[in-house]
Amino acid sequence: MANIRKYQAKTITEALAMVRADLGRDAVIVQTRKVNKRVLGVWGREMVEVWASDNPDLESLRRPQKPSASTLTPPDSQESDSRIEQLENEIQNLKAMIAQLARHGVAVVSDKVPASTPEHNRWLSLLIEAGVEETIARELLQFISEDALSESALQSLIAERFITSGAITLQEAQPKVVMLVGPTGVGKTTTIAKLAAQYALLQKRRVGLITIDTYRIAAVEQLRTYSQIIDVPIRVVYSGSELPAAVREFSGMDLVFVDTAGRSQRNSMQIGELKACCERLSDCEVHLVLSSTTKTRDLYDIVQRFSVMPLHRVVWTKLDESTTFGNMLNVAVKHPLPISYVTTGQRVPEDVEVAEANKLASLVLGGCSAHAPILTPAA
Repeated sequence: MANIRKYQAKTITEALAMVRADLGRDAVIVQTRKVNKRVLGVWGREMVEVWASDNPDLESLRRPQKPSASTLTPPDSQESDSRIEQLENEIQNLKAMIAQLARHGVAVVSDKVPASTPEHNRWLSLLIEAGVEETIARELLQFISEDALSESALQSLIAERFITSGAITLQEAQPKVVMLVGPTGVGKTTTIAKLAAQYALLQKRRVGLITIDTYRIAAVEQLRTYSQIIDVPIRVVYSGSELPAAVREFSGMDLVFVDTAGRSQRNSMQIGELKACCERLSDCEVHLVLSSTTKTRDLYDIVQRFSVMPLHRVVWTKLDESTTFGNMLNVAVKHPLPISYVTTGQRVPEDVEVAEANKLASLVLGGCSAHAPILTPAA
């Protein structure tokens, strides 16, 4: 009889680590789902629940066995035929579930996981040195056997973890409104200037600029200067209530960029103000701007706290100021938001380009050696 156990954790990665520690490398995943955990009788935070077995023979799970009350059936429920039937259906979909987990960068513990080898350990050390979290690095390497392990194979595997969205797509009936948000000092205003110049000068599109970053006079003047250089109109908005009217003024444009003030993710009031501005625009694409020089723990915190508003894309900046890029992979695995652009310097409009998964993977591996690849500036 298969020994099926339940594990709960904050993330799927933590839950799978518990499975591996308890049941070993031969464990198989039977079911994963999100649950709300009760704390002192009330609903608490959302948790990930994983059901796993130490029996690698999946066929044995298909037989209608009586489940163990101590392992399969929760203490407060009755054994029933419907539960057995449900388990059988879940096993039928096991391969699809494993594939889905793999697409989201989660390793599934199974008997296919290769044993640790010197070459695996060498790459593990290199990835960790490049800033990749150890758990993520181990899960990546588990997908490659020793005889297939190579830099190109690892690059392909890392590239699968990066979701990219391509360039901003325009709309026919109305202007596309793109708002850039993020913490202070990540380069939102300069990034908007680069993108506006790309679309206005190179693609000959009608572009409008709106700034609600009136907290810094220098930011308004900076964007105003850029607007004069690339010959696009600009509107300065002093409150969120003025934002819809400013967008309506640009109804004849192809693309409208909205620049926002940098907000500390630790200031919930400021984040709330930014959310309110975003909610005033019914059809707005929000790009979260992150700096590649920010450490992983802070990046996790930034993404989580800015997620009170709808985040559609991520823009990575300051790639020219960093030597390792494992933090970008960490965020891609933990918060799989599509990446739209990366910036590689201060030049306007040259130093911005559409994100490509293979190039991002090359950057991560470049941090493992003395020859880090350089992204080609956009034409």
